[in-house]
Amino acid sequence: MAGVAWRKPKENSIAALEYGMEHADGVEMDLRLTAEGEVVIHHDPRTPSGKYPERYGYDDLKHEVALFDDLLDRSGFVDRWVNEARFVCLELKAPHPSSGAGGGWFRGKKMRDHLSRLLKSVRSRIEELQIPVQSTVFYSFDPYITSVADIGLGKYRHARLMPKLRQWGSWSTQRAVASPSFVSTSVPRLLAKQRRLGAPMLPLALEYIHGWTRHIPLGTSVGLEGAALERFNGIRGGHPVYVWPAPLELEPKLLDAGLSCISDTINPDLANTDGSNRCMRPATMPEIEGVRQPWHEISGSERMRVISDWRKKWGWSTSFTELKSLTSESTMPWEVPRLIGHRGTGKDKGTL
Repeated sequence: MAGVAWRKPKENSIAALEYGMEHADGVEMDLRLTAEGEVVIHHDPRTPSGKYPERYGYDDLKHEVALFDDLLDRSGFVDRWVNEARFVCLELKAPHPSSGAGGGWFRGKKMRDHLSRLLKSVRSRIEELQIPVQSTVFYSFDPYITSVADIGLGKYRHARLMPKLRQWGSWSTQRAVASPSFVSTSVPRLLAKQRRLGAPMLPLALEYIHGWTRHIPLGTSVGLEGAALERFNGIRGGHPVYVWPAPLELEPKLLDAGLSCISDTINPDLANTDGSNRCMRPATMPEIEGVRQPWHEISGSERMRVISDWRKKWGWSTSFTELKSLTSESTMPWEVPRLIGHRGTGKDKGTL
């Protein structure tokens, strides 16, 4: 209805994820494994009513969390993922130690087994749907992600979120516990670690590249302007970087630097803070001769001209031949900077 303001759907709901998938270049979501082996979409260690998802079956959680299978039954969501080059970040969540799942406070083999079951369940479902390899990434704050991915991820790719945020404590507590790792790990070290893992992208907290906090980590500092941006671009050589949070006022600068944004403001009513028009699909609606057109509808030669221009603009080190092999009407190279809807259309107030 005309004149009605847009209302943000609940984070990680099917409505939010469908909206973000349609109106942005893709979405990010959080996945947990229930006591009965179902994959549900939920971020915090507990539901609003205080339930640990890993202690219950979906029937006991259905009024508070979404079921991953229900999302995959939505043809519009899947069609954009498979055929229109949308990208999805799948974050695998470890259970809270007090949930009793994953070995509780002792972790060890039980935690590895828990994450392995979650990862394999998700992988098998997206394999059935023939999701393109370069259209998704698995990641987690839990360090076991690498060992379970090496065994169970098959052709798909993963990255590790760093520094590690625990599944216990408040927002402030989680970050206080992670602060020694933040101080000791510069962006060059983070990038080197991800490359050793074979990660296709670097998930990066905004604090590493913007504001006074970028000077805290020991070692080379980088940024979004001037010499600091030149250092950053020289270090990464076009390696994909996904930044969160990506506030609206920084979004144009991040995208112009060739960085992907994980955004909490997937709101169609918002313009850029300087008043200019905002495009929430900078990757999948590239500008061709002054007009934005859907990636899957432009010709093959137009797609390769766009890729060539982007490669030159952002100094991608990947050869043009390899980029061409990753490019089709339904896929894009990893390097392409995208606008991704965090938890669909943005995190809710009061959640971690």
